[in-house]
Order: sequence, then C-alpha cells, then structure tokens
Amino acid sequence: MASPFERAVAAAAVMHDKIQGDKFTFAPMKYDTDRNAPLIPDLSRDVVAHVICPFTETAARAGAGPFHQPGVQPERAPHSTARPTVSLDLSRLPWRPRTGDMVTQEGTGRRFKIFEVLPSTPGFVRISLNGL
Repeated sequence: MASPFERAVAAAAVMHDKIQGDKFTFAPMKYDTDRNAPLIPDLSRDVVAHVICPFTETAARAGAGPFHQPGVQPERAPHSTARPTVSLDLSRLPWRPRTGDMVTQEGTGRRFKIFEVLPSTPGFVRISLNGL
C-alpha cells in the first residue's frame, strides 16, 4: 500500500505533467531474427498515442555551438553529448518501454528512438532519446 507521501507525489506528478508535458506517441519495436537488421514493429504490444510526458532538451555546453570570433577557428567542430529526455509515468503505458522503441512528439512530428531507460522516482522512468 502506498504511503500518504507517495500518493501526494503521484497527485502532484499528474498536475506537473499536464502543465509541463507534451503529447507523445510510443510505438514498440523489436528485432526480427537477425539482430543486425533494422528494427520492425512489435505487434505484440499496442501503439499508445497522446501520452503526456515532460520533455527536456538540454542546452548545449559552453563552446558546443557555432560562434563568431575573429582569428583562427578550431579545426574540429565542437559537439554536445546531451540527449533529449522524457519523464514517463509507467501507469500511462500497458507495457514497459524498451531500448529501440520509437517515440514521436505529436506537436512537432519529431521522431526519436529510445536509447536508454533510466530509473527515476518510484513509478516513473527517465527515457534518454536519440533523434532520427
């Protein structure tokens, strides 16, 4: 049985997601017989649309973007290693998300592939995404 504190956190999380969240569609994917082949839709798990999740796209590190500076420019383009993430309430999906599943941001149409599913607070996961 959930403690009163856990119930309060869950209620606050629902309101936070409604205010800060974007709508996403989660499409399950799987490997066919060959693990080197592209992923295919996993028909044993349903596609779930209109899932509201907070989306975080971290800013690039200092010096990671284009800049204008007189003089010699660096030879290599700087890069940023941050990935966008979504925070998912596990009760919103009938199945647990896995690496390789597809996520579509409904408002913009941007598509992502799940890179890693990381633990978060109880009942939630933080999903690290790769853009497609």
